[in-house]
Amino acid sequence: MKHLTNFAGLAIVGALSMTSLAQAQQIYPTVDSKLKPTADAFYTSPSSSELVAAAPGNVLRYRALPAASLGSSVKEGWQLMYRSANTKSQPVAMVTTVLIPKAAPATGRKLLSYQSFYDSLTLDCSPSGQATSNSLLEKTFFQSALNKGYIVTMADYEGLESQWIVARNSGQGVLDSIRATLRFTKSGLNASTPVGMLGYSGGGFATAWAAELAGTYAPELNIIGAAQGGLPVNPINVAKKVDGTFWAGAYLGAVVGLSRGYPELKVEDYATPAGVEAIKDIGTRCLTGSPNLLTAYAYKKGSTLLKDPNFLDLPEMQAVNRENTMGQHAPKIPLHIFESIGDQLMPIADVDNLVAFYCASKTTVEYKPVKGTDHVLGALGLSGGMTYLLDRFDGKAAPNNCK
Repeated sequence: MKHLTNFAGLAIVGALSMTSLAQAQQIYPTVDSKLKPTADAFYTSPSSSELVAAAPGNVLRYRALPAASLGSSVKEGWQLMYRSANTKSQPVAMVTTVLIPKAAPATGRKLLSYQSFYDSLTLDCSPSGQATSNSLLEKTFFQSALNKGYIVTMADYEGLESQWIVARNSGQGVLDSIRATLRFTKSGLNASTPVGMLGYSGGGFATAWAAELAGTYAPELNIIGAAQGGLPVNPINVAKKVDGTFWAGAYLGAVVGLSRGYPELKVEDYATPAGVEAIKDIGTRCLTGSPNLLTAYAYKKGSTLLKDPNFLDLPEMQAVNRENTMGQHAPKIPLHIFESIGDQLMPIADVDNLVAFYCASKTTVEYKPVKGTDHVLGALGLSGGMTYLLDRFDGKAAPNNCK
């Protein structure tokens, strides 16, 4: 991650003891909407010793969102930095944004964990950054939950290093954001609060991995179900499908994102001179914001930037891919999975096989493959996913169409 530029803030952070939330609140009384996350001292990670001393999901610092960024249905907004763990099981800091609606009841509150499809290689495109600037377009997908009075938490599940498409880092980041939100005293939640998880595309990836890991990583959470769609089940299969197409940036961006989670994979060593420069540039871009990754690398072939035309089939790449391919653990919670049959990015056969594994493992699954070829329009399935979760919150029996 590039160096932060708010040096005065960094000096404050360096002197800050993470043992006092009250002190942290005084230093960060609210968000400065003029600062991008990469220039905002709030995102500076605590020291490794402070992270080691904290339990997964513990809140490290927090601050209020400005009222102008909340919208008419939200009473309070908060950003929490919390302790999580990356794919190497090393303690790391992450950030989540918590929205408390005006309709939230005094007791018996419920929590929706919404995973944004921010698909980014820079913090500046993170959900927390978008929430700060009031540019979070995805709010429409969970507005019905806010209207019903549910608390919403949105993790920057890629972490401070923007490790896009890194499985354990993302899944654990989601689960620890839920823990942090439950422990945050201003949320009005507790350890037994029912939790639903929702996400599409990159957010579906994070949701799916949280569902797979919850049984072992966070078994204490009361997760009532997960709804996920547009799933990149097997990252390399997605990369091969989009190589040379309009969506080629997703291939190149995923390679950079994975290399951040696996620093032993020095992707620059595999690149041509033009590829080395492209890797530096890609590391500043995102799919859903600016500077945009898709438009800059549309129709590019990986073979023009990587020395080996069979780069994706190299043993080291295949080894990393196996660790980040879904279907390693059978979720113990009910699932709603939706997918466009002709999705330009995600091979439907991979999703079919994933569902078959879950069903064979006795996971309760409602699978909704739908006609369509557009990955972007597939996000409309989030409406059905939200309805599915509202039914689970209401205690209705989860449908199961496993054959």
